[in-house]
Amino acid sequence: MKNEDMISRLREIGLNEFKEKYTVNERPIEKKFKELTVNGMGFNINQYEVVGVGNISFMDCATPFFQMLTYIVTPFGKDLPMLSTDFILKGNKHDVINEIYSLVIDKENALYKEYLEKFKENMASCKLQDNEVKPDWCDPYRPTFANKTGTDADDEAIINLFKRNIELLIEYEQKSPKLEGKDQLMAKNNAVSEYVNNLVEKGGISTNMFKAALGVEQTKEFFTTVLFGNDCYKPTD
Repeated sequence: MKNEDMISRLREIGLNEFKEKYTVNERPIEKKFKELTVNGMGFNINQYEVVGVGNISFMDCATPFFQMLTYIVTPFGKDLPMLSTDFILKGNKHDVINEIYSLVIDKENALYKEYLEKFKENMASCKLQDNEVKPDWCDPYRPTFANKTGTDADDEAIINLFKRNIELLIEYEQKSPKLEGKDQLMAKNNAVSEYVNNLVEKGGISTNMFKAALGVEQTKEFFTTVLFGNDCYKPTD
């Protein structure tokens, strides 16, 4: 399929899988972030609240040389890890990065451990070529991930893996108990905020690009209010 068609299909799956089981509301985004341009690249950004679950963000862009999509699900209502997936389509070369980030209160929880093992099984079932990955500061937050490369012949496998990862997150969201009271909700929010603060401070390829274009403070605002949404889901009295 055409690369732009694949991006469109991934966006539909990333939203509709949640719409089938939850109330999903699109959140308004400030104009300065909604019409974000970095290094001459215009980004299409959407943010959604999955009621009772947390934040979904999409960020995609298209250039004459590549198309990309970043998709992030950050749970806040239950003690679940964050799911992050990046798709980078350069002609016939299709890279996909699937990551779980352990932004949770209790890493010894049996359901959390079970979920990680099931996610690893999903990754192992995808027979695309593994890319070399160098050690990174975020590795302690990232208990399992896969960085793979395929071609347009692998599009259905890539799409199927993405769909199964979302279905798995929804399965364990429904198995997990709600976080109760302000203390638990704040502890969960703090776990996300700690990672986001480190991401802004220590950076990465895309984060450094945003910091160079927007400055540190606006990058942090974009991350905390849109991309991860931790400021939007901070518990109140």
